[in-house]
Amino acid sequence: MIVLYSKKQKNLKKTKSVSKFKTTFVKNGTLNLFLKYNTTALERPERETILFIHGYPDEHSTWDHQLNKLSKDFNVGAFDLRGAGNSTKPLKQKDYNAREIFTDISAVIRFLGNGKPLHLVAHDWGALLSWSYIGDLEYSKMILSYTAMGGPHPIIARNLMFRYFFSLSTKKIWTAIKQSFKSWYIVFFQIPWLPGFLIRIFPMLIWNYLMRAAEIPQDDIMRKFTKEDIFKSALYPINLYRELIVGKSYPTPKHISVPVRLLIPARDMAISPECYDSHQDVCEVLEISVVDSNHWIQKEHPGFVSDQIRNFTARNSNRRKKI
Repeated sequence: MIVLYSKKQKNLKKTKSVSKFKTTFVKNGTLNLFLKYNTTALERPERETILFIHGYPDEHSTWDHQLNKLSKDFNVGAFDLRGAGNSTKPLKQKDYNAREIFTDISAVIRFLGNGKPLHLVAHDWGALLSWSYIGDLEYSKMILSYTAMGGPHPIIARNLMFRYFFSLSTKKIWTAIKQSFKSWYIVFFQIPWLPGFLIRIFPMLIWNYLMRAAEIPQDDIMRKFTKEDIFKSALYPINLYRELIVGKSYPTPKHISVPVRLLIPARDMAISPECYDSHQDVCEVLEISVVDSNHWIQKEHPGFVSDQIRNFTARNSNRRKKI
């Protein structure tokens, strides 16, 4: 377990600082997916490429620490999931099905990776989606390694909690009960209009509560979100939860050959560490670290997370030659 100068000069001309990052929209059908990146594999083919996927309620800026830290040595990019941030926001619930979002991830991979395999890093809903993405035989061919944090595979975790609840172990039963209380919002989000209505009426109240409960650092950009920022990140992606429960069956892998690095937040406000217990049953290679952190581990321990990504990416870079 890891518990982890300038002298004044006359007639000095003002110069604009040049950002090392660019932004674009990657098109997937009728959707435009906002992407922040430094270079693509086409521009810098000698470097490893890393794609970051955010969760809910969030957008690409959740990875700013990691993008800044790793951009010197890697091609890096983070995009807004459909419905979030600056990406297109479909109106229909069925458009938030995991299988639909897989096509978004593939479109961004084709642009950032220039059609070649890259390394995937994901948090929360991004992680939930990515477990199934790398578990698909065809999609997995585009992934060299996967670093997950703050999100188990939802069906694998749910099935485990069910088994725990009906076991003869008092400890396991209590674990399942505690997780059911932590997952109250999933049931709440199934209500047709009320969650979105409350977010529109009380955005700052709800957001400030979430920031405190999740122990988001005081200087983090999420603490500075405006009402408009909150709406862009929290309203439409509610359909992710609805589609998970009442949509098409969620793709659940039986075997994952992509090497996985799993960072588990020990103090996660939403997910108990035990929810990851059975992931080793489907992973061919799984490295786990339990970290003294709340849900947004990439914000609470930005340096640690960046180092873990760097090291795991480096150790799996040789897989490119075998694909």
